[in-house]
Amino acid sequence: MEIILFAIPFFFLLIAIEIWVDQKKGTQYYQFNDAITSLNLGVMSRLTGIFKLLLPFSAYVWLYQNHAIWQWQSILVLWVVAFVFYDLGYYWVHRISHRMHLMWGSHVVHHSSEEYNLTTALRQTGSVAVFAWLVFLPLAFAGIPPEVFLACAALNLVYQFWVHTRHIDKLPNWFEAIFVTPSHHRVHHALNREYIDKNYAGVFIIWDKIFGSFQAEKAGVEIVYGVSQQLNSYNPIWANLQVYGNILRDVWYTKSPLDKIKTLLMPPGWRAEDMKVQYPGKYVTTKTMRKYQTTLSNAMAVYILAQFTLLVAGVFVFLLQINNQPLWWNMAMSITGIIHCWLISGLQENKPWTRWTEPLRILATSGFIIALQPEINLLSGATIAMISLGLIIWFNQLNAKAQEPNDTPPESLQSDV
Repeated sequence: MEIILFAIPFFFLLIAIEIWVDQKKGTQYYQFNDAITSLNLGVMSRLTGIFKLLLPFSAYVWLYQNHAIWQWQSILVLWVVAFVFYDLGYYWVHRISHRMHLMWGSHVVHHSSEEYNLTTALRQTGSVAVFAWLVFLPLAFAGIPPEVFLACAALNLVYQFWVHTRHIDKLPNWFEAIFVTPSHHRVHHALNREYIDKNYAGVFIIWDKIFGSFQAEKAGVEIVYGVSQQLNSYNPIWANLQVYGNILRDVWYTKSPLDKIKTLLMPPGWRAEDMKVQYPGKYVTTKTMRKYQTTLSNAMAVYILAQFTLLVAGVFVFLLQINNQPLWWNMAMSITGIIHCWLISGLQENKPWTRWTEPLRILATSGFIIALQPEINLLSGATIAMISLGLIIWFNQLNAKAQEPNDTPPESLQSDV
């Protein structure tokens, strides 16, 4: 948690640099709403991480403490072995997450962006990969301490940040042969038929080459990003629930008990025959996909960016203090933050109810800040109140000029299937 937390400022710095490069080159790899949604989901994943801490890590700890068969004499060797074999475990968790419907329900969040840039790296799930812990238990048996395991997991995730870019072409052959690169990972995120379910590795691409899932990026193939069942929403809560909702519907309504089990365990594309008839799936291909967009004025986009920046700052301060606060407080603050993420997505989608929820959100937040400081003086309290009033006036002025959502999406992206 701490490694990722302290890496966040550097993530945002690199995102700012990539946006500058994108503007300079005119490549248009960033779309405002998509980028904000990716970052919003990243914030939400940090907040839901509080609840994940309630899940038992005790199986790994117990196995390490009672049945570890190896005591590492060299700290350097321990860390190298732990890092390499964590990445091997990550490869299989990642591969299973693409090939088992129940696991895909969690991982799909990361693939739901229809763009590919550094914000996509932060588009992380708020739910749990249910079987991942089983894959990593052999590391405890091999004597990898829990704190080393968690550090390797964080370092693995930090490495994967930089490969989510289209501004880096192929790297030297020796590097491409060993490590995951932007070229490899672009393939992994592609909707193109020849690229689907390839390049699962986190750091070392050699795992894909060993286990037959490697695919090099092909020259002349225009990559289309996204998933075959589009999210068509900026709502971070729905992004985490959409696939689970589809799974639960099929499990509930399909008649065969065996099909109920297969719905959970088969690959995402599999569905019971009666469900295909009763609830036909809406799938897109590289030839039919239309990017989901809503229309925002430049002024409203600035307002949303300002509000989201304030949210990120508040969440960052909260996470820095999380170890010093009681569990009930951390859970309450996490739920509050998730609500903020959802309300900001409503602004992105021009939801009518934001006309009253946004002023209430601002008033509640300012009141909460004042209440947290019992010794606050009159001047400070008045300043906070005036800032809140200014934000409400700003929003109301923007809302009066707000355009209705654009129901006509852009032309379909064309690409070879």
